[in-house]
Amino acid sequence: MKHYFSIVAFLLCMLYLQPVFATQIADLYQADVDSTTSGNEWQRQALAQVLVRVSGKAEVTELPQVKAELAKAAGYVKQFENVRQAGGNRMRVLLDAEKVNQLLQQQGIAVWGALRPDTLIWLVEQNGSERQFIRQSSHPVNAAMQQAFRQAALPLTLPLYDMDDLLSLSETDVWAGFWQPVEQASSRYSADVVIIASIEKQSTDGKEQLRLNWQRQADGKTLRDEITAADETALMQQFAVVLAAQLSERYASVLSAEGGAQFTLQVRQLGNLTDIVQVQRLLQQVVGVSQVTVSSYHAGIAHYALQAAISADGLLNALRFNKQLQLVPANDAVALNEQPQPTLATYRYLRP
Repeated sequence: MKHYFSIVAFLLCMLYLQPVFATQIADLYQADVDSTTSGNEWQRQALAQVLVRVSGKAEVTELPQVKAELAKAAGYVKQFENVRQAGGNRMRVLLDAEKVNQLLQQQGIAVWGALRPDTLIWLVEQNGSERQFIRQSSHPVNAAMQQAFRQAALPLTLPLYDMDDLLSLSETDVWAGFWQPVEQASSRYSADVVIIASIEKQSTDGKEQLRLNWQRQADGKTLRDEITAADETALMQQFAVVLAAQLSERYASVLSAEGGAQFTLQVRQLGNLTDIVQVQRLLQQVVGVSQVTVSSYHAGIAHYALQAAISADGLLNALRFNKQLQLVPANDAVALNEQPQPTLATYRYLRP
């Protein structure tokens, strides 16, 4: 037994002495473009696509300095490959995360990391006086929405619309914005953001269009929006763009040029060395975190020292959507500490 604890102590010391530097999640910095375009053009499209995904802002590509960099997009490309698809050949392009973040940082634009809120969408189709849920995932509206959300890097959950859902929630509840039954039906999905929406056809100046009305709740307020477009694809692309801009405004963080902020996080319920290392890796994935070390460990509780180029609020926002780290209320955290030490926040580790 003594030998076992000696090994654990040694490994913990190694973790402390050899800090591991952060890595980015590849998919966030990966673009999908048409491979039939010229070399300069597919590179430009790939960089533009990733800049919008990482910032959450569609207008980022209109900034003068960003436009200048788009002309030199080849310098941002790390890897690319041709992918055969039924609809034609595509190019999968991986961009340099560090360079992309640096470009956004230089423009003072917030960077939105890979930990993003899960969004649940209840969608009703209005046809005259009749309303019905759009239940099939293969429906043109749902298919277009899934594609648009993938491109915007927005996690999307579609309801099952099974018996449990249909007994808890009606089309009229969604259409009218009755949030009590909506929240009750949504609880089984554990989503971070719940949206209720209705879609209908309308005629304007003799042209048929689709109109989407949607609403969500945030900070005790109900936020409403409306958009129109000629078809399902354009409608859902616009929907994803608007929603990404709203969510990034709240959750993205501006990177500091100095990158010298230091924070300590306490994490509880660590059962073994594997748990300790897994939490370290989770923290490394936060955009703006450059270094993570284990500064102490005792009786299932570890303290992690982080060096970051984001603010304290930015760090907490980034961790908010990590399903394996549950924030402990401040009062509970203080009560549990026998020997308090300065920490930004305390979390419980929840094994997957």
